[in-house]
Amino acid sequence: MKRFYQTLCAFLVISSVMTSCLKNDDTDIAYSNEAAITGFVLGNINCYTSSTSSSTGNDTIIKTVLTGSNYPMTVDQTSNSIYNTTELPMGTDLKHVLISSISTKSNSIAALSTDKGYLLVSTTDSIDFSEPRVFRVYSTDGTNFRDYTISLIVSATESAINAWKKTATDSLLKDWTNKTLVAFSDSVQLVDKGIVVKGGKAYRLNGTTIEQSANLTTWEAVATADLKQLIGASTKELYALNNDGQLACSQDNGLTWSIETLDEDASMLPTSQIATTSWVYTPIDSADCVLMGGLNQQGEMCFWRKITQYGKGGQWIYMPIESNSRFKMPAQDNLSLAYVNGEIFAVGSNHTIYVSRDQGISWKVVSTYALPADAQGTEYAMTADTQGNLWLVTNAGQIWKK
Repeated sequence: MKRFYQTLCAFLVISSVMTSCLKNDDTDIAYSNEAAITGFVLGNINCYTSSTSSSTGNDTIIKTVLTGSNYPMTVDQTSNSIYNTTELPMGTDLKHVLISSISTKSNSIAALSTDKGYLLVSTTDSIDFSEPRVFRVYSTDGTNFRDYTISLIVSATESAINAWKKTATDSLLKDWTNKTLVAFSDSVQLVDKGIVVKGGKAYRLNGTTIEQSANLTTWEAVATADLKQLIGASTKELYALNNDGQLACSQDNGLTWSIETLDEDASMLPTSQIATTSWVYTPIDSADCVLMGGLNQQGEMCFWRKITQYGKGGQWIYMPIESNSRFKMPAQDNLSLAYVNGEIFAVGSNHTIYVSRDQGISWKVVSTYALPADAQGTEYAMTADTQGNLWLVTNAGQIWKK
């Protein structure tokens, strides 16, 4: 049950608070010895970034108000810790954070630990989260309490909220088709579809031969496999579709392949226009989150997600979206996916950038991330580099950075 605490007051005598909040002359209250936080939602948070004028060279500080609910908080009852599963962007003001709501079990009462004692939480007064904070939750019968450590995770790289800047127009990049953009070493490269990058090396399928390259120029054979196409990679794994329409994984750079575990039938996997992106999944030690999207057999856009622990793998989860959902991505070709600071960006043949802040469940058109007004071309490819910048290349030869 959600508890909203509208006043900030000293929480010194728990019994008196219980009496004033839960008891009156006409009602018998059933007190409980349970004490737990079950949900934690952030309120609005300010984020500050700088932008340099191309004409004057002067820096301007830009303030953005983040919607806290876009950064879900996980409550780990085993470790008594609470943290955001989606990183807040660099520049987030952690010293002035509002809390939208706290959910507790059996009406237990949550209070913030401060140097003045335990204080009830207000939804109108900000809290300094520049360091982890301890919240204590008391049972309504006053016999038990439980402490939770709450941490807010901020990305170490710059957010992609700055304006698009055209870095070049290259005649050698005109009129391409069926290409993809990948982050390779310290650069981004436009390559043929089916080339994926893992651990500083690129991989491709040439017939039944899996080839590896350290420079995208010279290739050497590493293995043979009965695969249809390579579709992506994470820190420790390569992914492919085999000729039976099954999703396969290799943990040894393509030498051996195993069929992946799915929570739904393989007939629901994407069969064309497949794109993937992956990122380090900080709530679990040594793990990645991988998102795969594409067109299924019915010609509709579908998405699957996997949390994979290094050396252990994981299960792919299908993410159904209601047909009448306002936040469903329309079917389109030439899909690109890119992850930056807890947000996933997608662009395809309808030339609209879609943003997902819940790891691929819903997709929204956000004006902040709209394509540059001067973008030209019939095909676009997008990726994120190792510094957290978004890159866009069009088949009109334009190169954009955000």
